[in-house]
Amino acid sequence: MIKELSLAIVLGLLIGFGLTGTYFYVKQNKNQQKNTPNIVIPTTAPENNNSPSSNPFPTSEYSSLPQLKVNYPQNNDIISISKVTIKGQSSPNSLIIITTPLKNYHLTTDIQGLFSQEISLEAGYNDINLTTIDENDQENHLELFLTYSTTKLE
Repeated sequence: MIKELSLAIVLGLLIGFGLTGTYFYVKQNKNQQKNTPNIVIPTTAPENNNSPSSNPFPTSEYSSLPQLKVNYPQNNDIISISKVTIKGQSSPNSLIIITTPLKNYHLTTDIQGLFSQEISLEAGYNDINLTTIDENDQENHLELFLTYSTTKLE
């Protein structure tokens, strides 16, 4: 009687752990497939289709911070050329500081809050930090990850 009970408990545990492990493995693989990076072969950067009157930033509890949005390129993109133009939007007349592994860039947004800056990428993974400082000395930060690779995919 005790042998049968012990065997039933052990088999139940093995089946339970097997099903649970399979569930988490499948769920993790689905999440990895959703986060597949885009491969970008830029010829020209896409134009900004936002009208100047529309507000691309949702209002939130942090509305006192200046907004910062990168329209091009997207986070985790794979870039095939060493120079790429970062286009984005922030508060009007804000200072934008772009820090790359190779160089720092300083620029100012226009009266609509738009900015554009060509940057150089180093081979491989590039961690790009963007900081905006508005006219009231409020600042906000954004991190952008780009990979520069000339490897041909077939």
